[in-house]
Amino acid sequence: LVLSQDDVNYYEYMINSGFASKLVATKNGIKNEYIDANGKTSVGNYDLVPIVDEFIKDHPDFSYRGDKGTLAVTGYNGVLGYRTSVSQYGDTAKTKRETKKALKVVAALKSDGWNFASHSWGHLNMKTSSVADVKLDTDRWEKEVQPVVGKTNILIFPFGADIGDWQGYQDNNEKFAYLRQKGFEIYENVDASHMSWGEMTTKYYRQARINVDGIRMTDDLNGTNSVLNPFFNTSEVIDSTNRNK
Repeated sequence: LVLSQDDVNYYEYMINSGFASKLVATKNGIKNEYIDANGKTSVGNYDLVPIVDEFIKDHPDFSYRGDKGTLAVTGYNGVLGYRTSVSQYGDTAKTKRETKKALKVVAALKSDGWNFASHSWGHLNMKTSSVADVKLDTDRWEKEVQPVVGKTNILIFPFGADIGDWQGYQDNNEKFAYLRQKGFEIYENVDASHMSWGEMTTKYYRQARINVDGIRMTDDLNGTNSVLNPFFNTSEVIDSTNRNK
């Protein structure tokens, strides 16, 4: 089982929408900060990371060799809820403070079994974008995000949009050539047509992920796609009281 979460950035558009606002390092481990509609701030298990951490306390065998999961981050709004992007917010004292806070959280996450992946800088659809745009975006991620989360060899495609087809990455694929040059060796797309598949070559490893989200759960409940069935029963975990809201 490969567990990953995309967009662990707590974007600006999420403010006042019921989402957590950031990840924070506390004496009780990594938690989320959450600000309710009245402006009250709470710290607790409001997103994937602390929920998985709590689960593993009771089920340590779920964490194979201490590994927990991979967090895929973009960079245009900063990372983990901290506004670290210099190109977005400027090279200011505030940006530096935010970066320092983010570095502390990243260190705590890594020491506790969490890994990081690139999700591109600007949530770029690498399949439809030009080679020039892929290069520009990758360079910006390397410049702004890598210094915060560290170097990674994992690329999780935004939108699950792969740069190759079923035949894999050919030698004339300029996007792959550049990404490989930048150190990426593991490529993750989204494919809910099968429970799992992977492709290993001497140059890369590529595999599919299943999007566990509202779209996939709705398909499961409607009977149009049952790919989640080996993992859990959707009708037992979904909040049916809010399904039509």
